[in-house]
Amino acid sequence: MKKSKLIALALLVVTLLALLAGCNKTLEIDLNEVLEAVKEELGEDYIPVRPIDMEEIENFTGIAENLVKDYVAEGPMMSMHVDTFMAFRAEKGKGKDVAAKLNDYRTYLVEESLQYPMNMSKVEASKVVQEGDYVFFIMLGAFGNPDAEAGSKEANEFAQEEVARVEQVIEGFFK
Repeated sequence: MKKSKLIALALLVVTLLALLAGCNKTLEIDLNEVLEAVKEELGEDYIPVRPIDMEEIENFTGIAENLVKDYVAEGPMMSMHVDTFMAFRAEKGKGKDVAAKLNDYRTYLVEESLQYPMNMSKVEASKVVQEGDYVFFIMLGAFGNPDAEAGSKEANEFAQEEVARVEQVIEGFFK
């Protein structure tokens, strides 16, 4: 009888360890697939076409290469546009560090950088989204009503809705 209890206990321990190992499975997202899904969602309103390299990212955001395992980033070809998409898979446990750098960059854009008036709503609606060690910078979307005054409530709401569309696409990869 003692032998059967030991066997049952051993099986229980093995089962629990297997369950715990399954819970710790890390989610791996292909950042290029996320980018393609974002492009598909926005269609012709996806403006970035120029890849942004790690040196440029570090110069603008302060994100050092040693914080990043993988990334994809695109910006506008013309300086009059601000549309930017950056997606990072941070090194294990470094997602908060990458998000902090991107939030600092966003704050700089909103509070200190000089922008064309037509871009202010899009800059102010920009967002940093973090899912564990995956971090995204979203400053994308169509321009709203051309008759809406730059920075107006209507323009700001439209820009926020565009960013929300992209955020939903990203969230779909983590469900």
